[in-house]
Amino acid sequence: MSSSYIIAGARLLNPRENRLGVAVNILIDDGIIMQVSPDPIRKNGFPTLDAAGYTVAPGLIDAHVHIFMNQMNIAALGDVPQTYATVKASNVLRGMLDRGFTSVRDVAGGDFGMRDAEQEGLLTSPRLFVGGRAVSQTGGHGDFRGRMIFMGDCGCSSGLALFSRIADGVDDMIKATRQELRLGADHIKIMLSGGVASPHDPLESIQYRLDEIKACVEEAERWGKYVCAHAYLDVAIRRAVESGVRTIEHGNFVSDETATLMAEKNVFVVPTQVVHEINTRLGAKSGKSPQSMEKNEVVRVAGREGIARFKKAGVKIGLGTDLSGHTQQYQTEGLSVLAEVIGSADALRSATIINAEILGMQGRLGELVPGAHADLLLIKGDPYEDITILEQHTDHIAAVMKGGKFHKLALPVQ
Repeated sequence: MSSSYIIAGARLLNPRENRLGVAVNILIDDGIIMQVSPDPIRKNGFPTLDAAGYTVAPGLIDAHVHIFMNQMNIAALGDVPQTYATVKASNVLRGMLDRGFTSVRDVAGGDFGMRDAEQEGLLTSPRLFVGGRAVSQTGGHGDFRGRMIFMGDCGCSSGLALFSRIADGVDDMIKATRQELRLGADHIKIMLSGGVASPHDPLESIQYRLDEIKACVEEAERWGKYVCAHAYLDVAIRRAVESGVRTIEHGNFVSDETATLMAEKNVFVVPTQVVHEINTRLGAKSGKSPQSMEKNEVVRVAGREGIARFKKAGVKIGLGTDLSGHTQQYQTEGLSVLAEVIGSADALRSATIINAEILGMQGRLGELVPGAHADLLLIKGDPYEDITILEQHTDHIAAVMKGGKFHKLALPVQ
């Protein structure tokens, strides 16, 4: 399959701007963008795609997914074999690519095996950036064991075992971090507050001591990696920021003061407001327990106010969705929900250049510039004017290209 093309005549969505640009021609060679120009481009032997009337945009990036979290209730993964979970994840990943997400960051579960399979072309999937198992204290957000299951009891071959691991104390934290780094993690995820889905921890609980958090950050940084942290409460967010954590996941209850500190320290936030909105919409069909639904409503209400505070303070806001397998169909709605608070142009930046910066892939992902990977979409319509068109990917996304190869193409090639 060719990975060299000329894309001709589509209007350029440059996420650094606030509106569509002029029609351009894009030269792609061996999966890399070589030239972007309003002038005609001719290259012998390169097939040309006439994209006049379409918008050409960088592939979308979701910075908070869980590719193995594909049961209605996370704890149910304890009865799911890892083989089944892997097959189900492959279908979830194909769906993400169908929707125009050409890169995703898994922040609990995705491992080097899935990433390597994608890179070798064995898996139809977005580019994968993985953290392996998230690290949780006993009784923390990543501890999904039943109350009568203790440390000596192990469901080591279940899907749940892929999601998180327990570490208590500085020495245990160092060992857990080093083990995940040894397994090729692109980042380390730690749980620093209660959560909606976890069964035993109160939402208002503050998790891990400062010395444990700092030990994790130090180990990750010595490997050239970074730490992202699950944190809802303001005090949990501040403790993470002061300990060197690089990205805050969720962040719903942030204060103005903590948001300002984040901006000063160049700490990113990846809010996941869409998952709370979808849980509320689905009710019992979301698979959440009544206790989890109560927590969901508290964080849902706070989430929009938190995003507004982040924007006011100048914090870099990424796009994350945090959806399970049965709600993945709403993934692109995450853009629309975010846009309701920060506007369409900023939401598009969140899903492109800001998430590319979170991944450490500036200039290579998230925008269509020379030297970048040829990850792009051809869209019917203008997402700046109506970002909700991306939710109808079957009707409005005419082409999805990853690495110069078309995953989807509804236009003729000359």
